[in-house]
Amino acid sequence: MEATVPRRILRKGTTSCVECKRRKIRCFFDQNSSVTCVSCRNRGTPCFGQDAADAAVPRDWENSERLKRVERMLQDLTAKFMTQGFSPESMESQELSVSDGGGSNVFSLPERRAPNALSARDQLAQPTYSEACQLIHAAFPSQLVVDCLFEAGRATIYLQALCNPYRQLFTEKNTQSSMDLAQIPPVSAHPVLLARKLLHLALCMQQLDPSFDRSQLQGIPNVRECMNNYYELASRLVTCHDELLDSREGLECLVCEAVFLTNGGNLRQALAALRRATTVAQMMHLHRKPHNIPLKQLDPNTRVSGPFIWQHIAYLERYISLLIGMPSTIANTQFDTGPKKDAERDEEWFERSQIDLCNRIISRNQHRNYEIAVTMEIDKLLNEKVAQTPDVWWSPLEFGPGLTHEEMMSRMISAQMQIIHYNMVTVLHLPHLLSKDTPDQRFDYSRYTCLYASREVLIRFIAFRSHIKVVYCCRPVDFCALTACKTLLLAYLNGNGESQAFDFAQQRAQDLDLIKRTLDMLDELWKLNGDELSAHTAKLTRKLVELEETMGHQRDNVVANVVDHDEAKTGSDAAHGPDCLYLNVPYFGCIKLSIGAAPNITGSVDPPYSNSSFAILPFEPPGTVSGQQYVQITQPIYDMATFEELEDHLQGWDWPMPDLLAGSEDWAFQGTDATFFDTIMGGYNEGFSGQGQWNEE
Repeated sequence: MEATVPRRILRKGTTSCVECKRRKIRCFFDQNSSVTCVSCRNRGTPCFGQDAADAAVPRDWENSERLKRVERMLQDLTAKFMTQGFSPESMESQELSVSDGGGSNVFSLPERRAPNALSARDQLAQPTYSEACQLIHAAFPSQLVVDCLFEAGRATIYLQALCNPYRQLFTEKNTQSSMDLAQIPPVSAHPVLLARKLLHLALCMQQLDPSFDRSQLQGIPNVRECMNNYYELASRLVTCHDELLDSREGLECLVCEAVFLTNGGNLRQALAALRRATTVAQMMHLHRKPHNIPLKQLDPNTRVSGPFIWQHIAYLERYISLLIGMPSTIANTQFDTGPKKDAERDEEWFERSQIDLCNRIISRNQHRNYEIAVTMEIDKLLNEKVAQTPDVWWSPLEFGPGLTHEEMMSRMISAQMQIIHYNMVTVLHLPHLLSKDTPDQRFDYSRYTCLYASREVLIRFIAFRSHIKVVYCCRPVDFCALTACKTLLLAYLNGNGESQAFDFAQQRAQDLDLIKRTLDMLDELWKLNGDELSAHTAKLTRKLVELEETMGHQRDNVVANVVDHDEAKTGSDAAHGPDCLYLNVPYFGCIKLSIGAAPNITGSVDPPYSNSSFAILPFEPPGTVSGQQYVQITQPIYDMATFEELEDHLQGWDWPMPDLLAGSEDWAFQGTDATFFDTIMGGYNEGFSGQGQWNEE
């Protein structure tokens, strides 16, 4: 190769190579190599003498090495900020640098007063955040990789569907191209614009299909780690500063953060992000109608619809609140203000109507008003919305040949809304699933509807996940599937074909087949994506299936106990054989499901409800059942009146409790498990007589 490179005359004594001269560092050789200098060998760069005219590092190698160095730099900086935090003041008099391993700095931030700063302060939109802008800009991969991420699959239309009306995207076909969205902002851009692009990249990575050829992402060896780093960097350097978020783009950043967290299964953190977005949107007066105040816009090419993003924030905030048993913070705001408009798409109108109905269910649950009349009133409203939607809209998801990404996204949105609708129906009727039969059989409709809606969830979940194998896409459908499986299995554990109104035995085989197909789908998602939530869901559901099948063979009762911590330790998350199952539910207790007679417990037991129990089959009101006395659970521990009470009740418990805002890696079900059992037990404990309460004698 050297023979083909033209030589040029150098000054006598010149021995440094091209790269060391460019870097202005000492160039020397050791005894192990007379061809490559020490610095180039450590960096892995080609070593050319300056006598080789116009010798340049190959461009493809240079791009690859740059990406690797930036990735290492980003990991180091993120780790530093995770432990020390970030503030511009902390960087006033220090220089941050990341070494490439060969003794040279590949990225550095001089002191803010240094004359040779990377960019002049008067050229920056926000000089106070100049260091943050430089850090974020250095974290971007090459434009080639960014283009690849935006062009992969549905990423481009997915990002636009978060902030723009569906009619604009899917009916009018008024969308931005991937080329437009993939442009990396300059380092002098507003920090929110830089953070938004990082969050866009993180969401693009979440949407990558398992079959995507990741070798195209040069310099990104670990996509999951990289997307989490991008999220952390944008969150810690920019979106944590409220003063930067007073624009369309700032609100979009908060929505992107919430969606990223939701897709990762971190519902509690996502709810916190959504509530920040709610506050910012209300300060922009987006909750007022009509909204006539112009919104600040940092980039003239930004497309963010104020009314739509407010509606979408409310939809996500209320539904996630329902999932994890929290009240909604969006009060006194009605979204379903009339019939469907002429230009409105079905999914756009249906989303708008679900916001208010979701809030009705939340309000009922928070007030623990489980009277059947309240349930039936909300049920009537849900049915009216279904009747106003075309029948064809309710078809399970199918992708025919030749569909565009926009058409695929439209069908995905509709399919997710269908699943969420049937999940809302399930949650609405869940308190009455195990209610005691009455002479007028007033709860039969609720039990039937609860089971019917759960089946519809699973049918649609299987169809959805058969096409959408990206586990980080539309994550709420996975939580809906978990609720549906638990509902069906607990119904059989409670009824076992003994219902007078419904022939459970006839449906049992079909429902168990649905559940097992769901398990197969969860196993496949876990293998393709390495997703822990899918694995945990499959594990829990499979143990419930085994318990139900064992009970079906033995024709025995199933008893549920909330056990003390000693027994919970030995039981953990596993079963002691096929006749027993322990379910550790954080901030609720350890529920033990076992086959056989309930323990003969007399008297009352103080919280934390050590050895307290309630029977699932046969289901009876509090008091003496079949000659045995039961201690009734009247209140979950997380529902105590004061924090002091909670501390008192938790004393003596040495279960490892996750943090309240723990991620999915520490708390897989994020409180959906506690909400499920709280709703079941809430309806049971309330009980009903002719006046709406149990008659206690």
